[in-house]
Amino acid sequence: MKDVKVLLFDLGGVIIDIDPSITINTLKSLSKDSSNNFSGLDYRYSKKISPLLQVFFEYEKGNISDNVFRDGIRKIGDIDASDSQIDSIWNSVIVKIYKDLLDIIFSLRNKFKIMILSNTNSIHKKHFNQLVVGMYGKSFDKLFDMVFYSYKLGTRKPEQKIYQRVLDDSKFEGSDILFFDDMKENLKASEVVGMKTFHVKDLVSIKNFLKSL
Repeated sequence: MKDVKVLLFDLGGVIIDIDPSITINTLKSLSKDSSNNFSGLDYRYSKKISPLLQVFFEYEKGNISDNVFRDGIRKIGDIDASDSQIDSIWNSVIVKIYKDLLDIIFSLRNKFKIMILSNTNSIHKKHFNQLVVGMYGKSFDKLFDMVFYSYKLGTRKPEQKIYQRVLDDSKFEGSDILFFDDMKENLKASEVVGMKTFHVKDLVSIKNFLKSL
């Protein structure tokens, strides 16, 4: 695309295949309270802010520690589980990394800067970095020119502050950046700072688009 200097990618729903229902159903099965409904954790479709979702959002912003987050899961979900059990359940949302898509992205490094902007947390980051190290021998922060993780920045998409941080830290203008995300509200918010956008609806369309660049 004309004037684009940076390809900026979301992770979950773009580079990483996620299935929140796996985590949600496991939490339901462990809860001592049969009325507990964890479906709000899939915030792609649920707009109701539950106490558990509030804890999740605070965790994604880095406002609470791993231990405070785990204790929040135990208390709000009425669940008796060890730290390692909670981490395993939490990480089960990550199904796989799309290596074929990453290979296409990396093939464009001679034309564009490649960066990541993701709402994520430290437990997930440790897990997906282990997966990508197994594929490429390096973590995302070594494979991409820059990475922007919500829990490190104290803000999350679609808050305006996170997009401005990308511009401030990368030294690029909004119009230099093409942002790929699977959520329309995140794309719309990025357009306020001038970013160009691509709505990722499926793996085939993004792969075909990138191959055309």
